[in-house]
Parts: sequence; C-alpha cells; structure tokens
Amino acid sequence: MMRKTMFLAAAAAAMLAAADGARADTIAAGDTAAATVFGTTSIYQIFGHNGAPGGGGAATDAILFEFAAASGNVFTFDATGLVDCCGGVNLNIPPDGGNSGMNVGGANGLSSLSGNANIPLVGVFTTDADPFGGVAPAALSFDVANPSSLSPLLHQVFYIGDGHAGEDDPLGAQLTFTAPTNATRLYIGVIDAFSFSSTTGYYADNDGSFAVSVSLANDAGNGGAVPEPAAWALMILGFGAAGASLRAQRRRQDPGEGVHAAAGLS
Repeated sequence: MMRKTMFLAAAAAAMLAAADGARADTIAAGDTAAATVFGTTSIYQIFGHNGAPGGGGAATDAILFEFAAASGNVFTFDATGLVDCCGGVNLNIPPDGGNSGMNVGGANGLSSLSGNANIPLVGVFTTDADPFGGVAPAALSFDVANPSSLSPLLHQVFYIGDGHAGEDDPLGAQLTFTAPTNATRLYIGVIDAFSFSSTTGYYADNDGSFAVSVSLANDAGNGGAVPEPAAWALMILGFGAAGASLRAQRRRQDPGEGVHAAAGLS
C-alpha cells in the first residue's frame, strides 16, 4: 500500500511538472542562467495550456525560471540571435523585434501586448497558481527605440527585447524588471499573431532562436528576504540581552566598584 501511494505521489508530481511549461532553471539572487528561446516559443503556453489559440499550428512551451518570492527581486537580460516568421528562411528579426508593429491579444489569463516591433522577446511573472480563467491585467505597450525598465504586475506580459536601452544596441544601458513581491515564476518567450494584430497564434511557421542570459539580483539586502515582525521582535530581544550581558561583564571587571560603593562614591 505504501509503495503504491509513493508511486501515485511521484506520478502526480511528474504530471504537475509536465503541465508547468518548459522548466529551464531555478534561479536565486546573485545567479545568472541561460536559455534558448525559439521562434515557436509562445509566452502564452504555460501550465499546459495552448499558447496559440488564434490558430496557425502548435506553439512550444514558454521557458520557465523559478525563484523565491521576495521584495526587491530585480531581473536583467541579455539576448542575442535572430528569428523569422511566416515560413521564411531569412532570419532577420532580432530580440528587439522586427520592423512591423503589433497588437496581440492575450490568452490563458495573461495580458495582451502592443508595440512598434513584431515577434520580440517578452516575459511575464506569475505565482505557482495557474492564472487560466482569471481576469488579465491591462495591456502594456512598448516603443522599441525607447524601451523602459518596468515593474510589471502579475500576469502582465512585458517587453524585454535585447535587455538594453535603445534599438538593437547591446551597449545601451541595462534595463531592469522588478518582479511583484509574491511572484515565484518568470516565463520568457516570443509573441506572435496572424498579421500581428489578433489573438495570439501562428508560431509554428517561425524559425530561428534567441540566446538569452537571465540574471537575478535583490535590492532589499542579503537574499532579499525582509524579516517578518516576529523576527524583528526576536532580534530586538537578542540585542537587549547582549547589551545586558556586556554591562554585567563590565561591572564584574571593575576592581574599584566595591570600594566606591562602600565609600558612597559614584
């Protein structure tokens, strides 16, 4: 019976992992990880849901990075490579996107995204809970010539591009992306749709890939963990006890303390 229970638990865990998307890495503050994002990698294909509801053939899973929830989790990216769309063989779209605007409708509880470049590298933060069926947040928009550092909401798809300010400028200032405090997952992928202006889809005829480096830092201190109120109380008590111990030790080490007390001196 125990062996059967253990087998069922392992099978359930395997099924959950398979439904969570392409599990790329677990990343902690101070770490850098790498991933390959293909032209077929739909940002909307998470938790086992179809990432191309607008048609055009099957997409592949968004790339997943898991991390510990904390205040001040800040991600940076460096991306290179080329993709293409529509069954072409000329790889000419960099991570910043191609030279056509887009207004792609969201899916699976994730927001839409609009901007003045097509098939760029994008990301989204979630918790461990599947957002499917929920109300997606408002859509963001981007300007490929002036991309911004962002603090996106949960389930709000955001533009990454090559991770640097300026268009196709790897030497531009590093952009930063601050995760929501309760976020535990970062997904990255590309975004596509028929004519770049409908419900997301049409990934299957995309070629090429982006090589992406993902780094996590935390600006809230060591590891980013903010002490809970109970922890603060214990720390204060500990400091108080240490101070009392030091004062007692000084009194024991003062050879004239007893003489002063007997003479009524202070």
